[in-house]
Amino acid sequence: MTAGSGARPLLLRCRTLLAHADAVPLEDAGVLVADGTVVRVAPFADLAGDVPADRTVTLDGTVLPAFIDAHSHLRGLPLAEQGVADACLEVWVVRLTGTTALDPHDDALVAAAELAATGVTTVQAIHHTFAPPDEYAAGVHAVVSALEKAGLRAELALGLTDQSEFLPERAPAAWPGAERLAAPERGVAPAGFPGLFASTAAGLHGTRRVRLGVAPVAPQWCSDAALAALRRCVAGGLRVHTHLLESRRQRAWSAEGDPMKMLDRSGLLGPELSAAHGVWLTEAEIRLLARRGAALVHCATSNRRLGSGDAPVRAWVDAGVNVALGLDSQHESAPDMFAEMRAALATAERAGGPLTPREVLRMATEGGAAATGHAGRLGRIAPGHRADLIAVASRPGRGDVADRIVYEAVRADVADVFSAGRRLVESGVALCRTETDAARTRLRATLAADQAARAARLAALSAHEERLRGLLTGVEA
Repeated sequence: MTAGSGARPLLLRCRTLLAHADAVPLEDAGVLVADGTVVRVAPFADLAGDVPADRTVTLDGTVLPAFIDAHSHLRGLPLAEQGVADACLEVWVVRLTGTTALDPHDDALVAAAELAATGVTTVQAIHHTFAPPDEYAAGVHAVVSALEKAGLRAELALGLTDQSEFLPERAPAAWPGAERLAAPERGVAPAGFPGLFASTAAGLHGTRRVRLGVAPVAPQWCSDAALAALRRCVAGGLRVHTHLLESRRQRAWSAEGDPMKMLDRSGLLGPELSAAHGVWLTEAEIRLLARRGAALVHCATSNRRLGSGDAPVRAWVDAGVNVALGLDSQHESAPDMFAEMRAALATAERAGGPLTPREVLRMATEGGAAATGHAGRLGRIAPGHRADLIAVASRPGRGDVADRIVYEAVRADVADVFSAGRRLVESGVALCRTETDAARTRLRATLAADQAARAARLAALSAHEERLRGLLTGVEA
């Protein structure tokens, strides 16, 4: 059942309703939905007479706001299937250059369906490619088509870089054989990016669920000219998303200066900005982000896997920064937002500033809404908010409902998922499963066909790693 535009109202009967991260659970509650928006929340008995039985859906377990993945790369398959092992961030990024290029539609469709299965209905993703303009735009259109087919709402940030992505700009001359790392061939220059963005956005006119923004993929990978080009694109208030100080080396990576200062002088450091990772921010920088109204996206699992360190998230919260959670397309088998919330708790403990389960649940819901430009419209089950909600199977036990969800639930417990009243998952099965399974089969066929060539590329790159690691020792903050 759906409650889209023009549809009759839909009544959801919730065995247990947790309307937001700080709410008191309600038993046998009703959620009335019209045109994809929550109209009323009340005891089910008070609403039952207003909606016909064929427009009433009973949801067992605990119903709560759907999750928001505020930082993704929309990878449908784990990178382990490409033979890319975890490493320190700078080495790992170089390894990515040896991977097999996958169909962007199929890749995004599988990624989106996997996110829906773990209760995510909104995703913020970076689209980053070195392709020439026509291919770049076609890739964006393919990703948007996949997101709409999967039913996800998305903020898709179009990425731009023009310098020192794989080797630090201040490094000595690259060694023989590393020319492709020192000066990769990019298809879009800063001067051409605003036109590409405008034409791509115009081609998506009428798209309802996906909004385009821009991404200085990382400030230190962008010249001041590139940042200025991105600033021209967002003069009308579009979203900006970036990676920020993910590793300690990034502060001294670019000859153009510190990443935070680069963002600030470009005019991109404001309420439209959300920045992923932020592991190596100083206290002064955290306070500056809070004053400017920017958001930070905590990627606990990714930070651990790539050896980036433990972000001081307690300090972010205490400074008044809006904090969201991001899965960063880093999973061993399938994304799991519940595991990510537990990873955030564990990171905070190691960093010496513990968080509560309700705080990390808020990051996964209302925090994500604010970081993606949907504050007041997503993150709660309340009148005026979009009807994005999930039903999670109850586990026996006493105590706080939110605690049990964060500490004990897993992705397999997600039984039902609704986005703006449209059902995406029913009884644990995605409604676009047939298309997704076919897309996954095609992706794996592409990997198999390129297996030998990919192995050769990765082996060639591994020959550079020892020199790269030695180079990195001299690039510390």
